[in-house]
Amino acid sequence: MGRIIAITNQKGGVGKTTTTVNLSACLATLGKRVLLVDIDPQGNASSGVGVKKGELESCIYDVLIGECKVTDAMIKTKYKNLYVLPATINLAGIDAELLEKSRTENGFKKGGQLKNSLVDIKDSFDFMIIDCPPSLGVITTNALTASN
Repeated sequence: MGRIIAITNQKGGVGKTTTTVNLSACLATLGKRVLLVDIDPQGNASSGVGVKKGELESCIYDVLIGECKVTDAMIKTKYKNLYVLPATINLAGIDAELLEKSRTENGFKKGGQLKNSLVDIKDSFDFMIIDCPPSLGVITTNALTASN
């Protein structure tokens, strides 16, 4: 069973993305199977492992709103054992969408969208490292809910 670790801080510029990318790369180098989950709308963790955001067909935004599965949005990086679930600027307005979804869907658990999305692939990875945005909004709450 894989560990899910969220790197969070409500302040920007404290090294969240740098820590996430380097921790993911180091664990992959040690032979661990790693999924880097980028939930920051800036998408710098995705870019940091070589993802060209303009060429993406789907990303974590599409997963969170239920448009696709994690396996459809996940990308194998050029680094051995390292995969990324990339982010794009589409995430910028997702807090409102997720709040509305939690109010309108019967049985929809607030803060559990990311956790529910990752549950099917959790055993496929030794680690899932989540790069969070510099806020304590709904998307960061999702990351903290998913962490174990």
